[in-house]
Amino acid sequence: MKQKLNGLVITYCYPPYESPESLVTFKLVNSMGKRSNITILRPNFWNNGKNFVYFKNKRINEIKVDIPKYIQKILEIKRLPIRPDRFLLFYPFFIRELKKMNINKFDFFMTRSQFHTSHLLGLYLKKNYNLPWYAHFSDPWYDNPVQKRIPFFDSLSLRMQRKVISGSDFNSFPLKELRDYFSIQNKFNIKSKSIVIPHTLNKVSSQKIKLKKNVIRFFGKIYAGRKVKNSLIAITNLINDNIKISSEFFVDDDFFLNYPHLIKKFNQIKFFRYLSYDKYLKKLKSSSALILIDIDEDYGNLFFQSKLVDYLESLRPILHIGKTTTYNKKIILKSNGMSCHNDPVQIYQSLKMLLANLDKYSPDKKILESFSSDKVSLNLINHIKKNLK
Repeated sequence: MKQKLNGLVITYCYPPYESPESLVTFKLVNSMGKRSNITILRPNFWNNGKNFVYFKNKRINEIKVDIPKYIQKILEIKRLPIRPDRFLLFYPFFIRELKKMNINKFDFFMTRSQFHTSHLLGLYLKKNYNLPWYAHFSDPWYDNPVQKRIPFFDSLSLRMQRKVISGSDFNSFPLKELRDYFSIQNKFNIKSKSIVIPHTLNKVSSQKIKLKKNVIRFFGKIYAGRKVKNSLIAITNLINDNIKISSEFFVDDDFFLNYPHLIKKFNQIKFFRYLSYDKYLKKLKSSSALILIDIDEDYGNLFFQSKLVDYLESLRPILHIGKTTTYNKKIILKSNGMSCHNDPVQIYQSLKMLLANLDKYSPDKKILESFSSDKVSLNLINHIKKNLK
């Protein structure tokens, strides 16, 4: 077996596209590039990432697929009813680029979601080239519990999913629960050809930032049944009780459209739009405490919130909010954080206790190491090498 493998990674979600999943993919591919020769095929986005830093990496060979501007206009339509996702429109442009490439120089290829339609390119390659195919699924595809059901497209999605699952040589998932969900849907046990590839974090700095004032921060999108109002009530009550804190919520544009009444009512809390990734990481590290609002329903077990690894990387204490015992909750508790139900009294009491013990907080080093991008990518490369013998 040669020392360095040549791998092709195909994804529709990569910097400078503004999505947490873009950074998830970048961190893994970046680390894979230390041990293998990686070429990534990704869209040449018209959006230059005004809110997201674009990460350059000389180790990775990037091939950018030009996307016409009329496709951009279609993708900007809110809630476009296409399943599995609107990026199905990228397919012909990627196929045209793949036909130009020397695919036979690669030892393996990988397709990554989001977005699931990128896996359809894997079907094309597998049909035409005898290469091992790794298909990575970041979240549910068919019957995604946080998506509205559309009967025709749902049945089409299930057929697509089953073709990909059966056609790929190996599948990977960030959670075992998500793997099992796919197994049930596809009516056969995929465990023997599946591996778990969690979201990863970058190198953790041991340097601690001295805080002038206690500040509680939340970062993320409010959707999928996540309830934010109780957190706002609890934090406002803390401020009114003369506990010396401030609070900042960094949310997406939809929050400002959907919740202007909350912004007006809870005016002691500051609301901001998303930050560039480097500023986001700095804000995390300069926080006193971080809030993660989880899904209360049982299907929350299917989702690994990617910002959790960023939270862990900050070395700051985390309050998990949600009653369901999700993976997010388990990891936060293992890392010496706290958890409570989405109830204003419980949130108030938990934050008060967490703030009172800031000086005693210390994250779990084993948990941090388990999500290291270098460690996870090494396990993946070793798995690929083992299965190429």
